[in-house]
Amino acid sequence: GTYPNPAQQRATVRYALPSKQDVTVRLYDVLGRRVRTVMSSAQEGRHQRTLDVSGLPSGVYFLRLRAGGETRTQRLSVVQ
Repeated sequence: GTYPNPAQQRATVRYALPSKQDVTVRLYDVLGRRVRTVMSSAQEGRHQRTLDVSGLPSGVYFLRLRAGGETRTQRLSVVQ
């Protein structure tokens, strides 16, 4: 999950992986343009990442977590 949502300064992304695999977490805007790569590495277990959104314009963004051929997308609102 991601919290807080809506976020103002930073958001925390939490995820868990059953086995070691390549993970990529990226943030996209509503037009599908990549805003930033949050992280990209091989991991397993429970993780938590902090995403700085303080410099982003207010609006709706999408966090896309890709791991082991599976993709999960979560909507994130940013309010400045």
